[in-house]
Amino acid sequence: MIKEISKSLSLVFLYSFLFIFMNAILPWSNTFKELNSSADSLAILFLIISSAWTCFVMVYIIKKSEWNGWKIGLTLIGIIFFVQYFMTQIETLFFGSAFEALTTGDVLIILLAGLVPLLVTVPLAIKFFKNEKEVKKAKETNETLQKVANGKLILKLVLIGFIYMAVYFIFGYYVAWQFTELRIFYSGSAVLVSFIDQLIVNFNTNSFIFLFQIFRGILFGAAGVPLLMMFKNNKKYFITSLSLLYLCTAIVLIVPNVLFPDTVRFAHLIEMTSSMLIFALITGFILSK
Repeated sequence: MIKEISKSLSLVFLYSFLFIFMNAILPWSNTFKELNSSADSLAILFLIISSAWTCFVMVYIIKKSEWNGWKIGLTLIGIIFFVQYFMTQIETLFFGSAFEALTTGDVLIILLAGLVPLLVTVPLAIKFFKNEKEVKKAKETNETLQKVANGKLILKLVLIGFIYMAVYFIFGYYVAWQFTELRIFYSGSAVLVSFIDQLIVNFNTNSFIFLFQIFRGILFGAAGVPLLMMFKNNKKYFITSLSLLYLCTAIVLIVPNVLFPDTVRFAHLIEMTSSMLIFALITGFILSK
């Protein structure tokens, strides 16, 4: 027990150190550097908590999966990076007008700063916590792929895309949009209109947002397919792992940052935690049905 705790803590601090180190040495834009100079000193503490969640996700999946070695290593690096960093940053680019201090180059740096800690800590986590069960043979993996294909995966992913869009707008309005500061931050107005009227405003302002969120939902669903293959014999582990993975997008919002005022960040934290948990449960049921 003590060994496991010490190994877990070493993973968390290594991940945190590498993330801070990469952020310190990478060539951010001058505007973003100036903003970061006034960052909250407590950010490091919250960053360690966020890093602990990411490490917990990788350790849980490693311990429960029968995969091992390079197969689970590449899978974990790929899906965690994809969900926690890529999926969040494409939305940042989409709402670029709300983050004037953040350039496209800065977004790419965020992705790189997130990738490096994963490349180092995932192999170490596998070494520390690998499941001793025999790894399934390639033939069984191929059979799983065939079953997934026969399960009309594309139709399932499209359905998941539409569900994500619905969850996104429902929780976005009934949770996040209820905060006056958040409405002012994004729209410049404190006025709260009805849900339908707000959808109309969104359509008139940028109708592409509906297709964009459907596309993001499909990508989120696709990120769950490797987990489905990994836990094909255990639905409980699959849905739990998917929930932990999706919640990575929410937990990172506990870290104070220069892009969001604290109230706006807190509103998104509540919205994302609730919506991504619900979305994970629905997605897990659809993919594993």
